[in-house]
Amino acid sequence: MEIEPEYQYRIASMGKRLLAHMLEGFIYLTLVLIYYVIIGNSIDDYLNREINIAEFLYSALMSITTGFIFYPLFSGNLGHKLLGLKVISAKSGEKYNHASDGAIRELLKYLGGFLIIPVVWLLWDKDNQNLYDKVTETYVVEKWTLKK
Repeated sequence: MEIEPEYQYRIASMGKRLLAHMLEGFIYLTLVLIYYVIIGNSIDDYLNREINIAEFLYSALMSITTGFIFYPLFSGNLGHKLLGLKVISAKSGEKYNHASDGAIRELLKYLGGFLIIPVVWLLWDKDNQNLYDKVTETYVVEKWTLKK
């Protein structure tokens, strides 16, 4: 896939994408647990609480917010940044760095997590795309390298 004459892209591996997702989730979970303990609750209380619609909506709002913040900065989410990945448009090859696009992509990823098939789609896709990548017409790639 050649998009910009001076750059060459390599589609990110399934393993690297999974690691980025897990790393990001671990960071967010750690922050939530720290906050939960600071307000006077125990981690056991957090793990044994009942999930309600308000928490589901709050989590969806947080996924929109993180996409809105991180995509203009990193062309991807926090996990992508930490592992040297970025999201590009499948159509143009340009950085996927608009706040609204990032918010939509992260929300679709969050919602797709409840339906398993969109998440495991990556396992049989030749371009290592999840279903939300297909919907938003994006690729997750390794950071670019200059052609020699």
